[in-house]
Amino acid sequence: MDLTEQYQRFISWQCRLRKLSMREAGGRPSAGMSAGIHAIAGGDEQARINFLINRKELADRTSEFRHIIRKSHDSSQWIKNGLRILAEMHYHETDQFVDELSALFSDDSPTAYALLKAGQCKLRFAEGSIEHEFDFEVRSLDRDDELFQATYWHNHLFNPALPGKVRVLGFSPRLQENVEG
Repeated sequence: MDLTEQYQRFISWQCRLRKLSMREAGGRPSAGMSAGIHAIAGGDEQARINFLINRKELADRTSEFRHIIRKSHDSSQWIKNGLRILAEMHYHETDQFVDELSALFSDDSPTAYALLKAGQCKLRFAEGSIEHEFDFEVRSLDRDDELFQATYWHNHLFNPALPGKVRVLGFSPRLQENVEG
């Protein structure tokens, strides 16, 4: 199985985990929804963070999340309405997700700084007997980037105290086999 097929299996697994989380755990991330961050060369886990998988069409869902938050000051309503959307339809079509993952950090996060400085990392996702590991290129997303907005508003649904000034990083998998010449 090539890396592209392995990655598609990973996305399908992530969709299953996330559907269960939304339906049975009130949206709390399970172990497999977070990844250990490692240097490409290997070594010990440097940090562990939660990641989002992102749909191809982000704008409508981001608009829905923004509307939920702005129409009510009651954060319990944000979570209730966000969970309804995510549990009912968001994770059902596994072929509707882009390869790039995203993660939100505080603006002054040492982990985000180290990831950007390295420009790459290895992420290991595991839950139960299932484990996935891929190498990723890391980039900082501009505030007006659609993926930044989607990540910010998704996280804000579940974290009412989310500060306005945050950093969002994109993680693009390296799906080409290394060929030495």
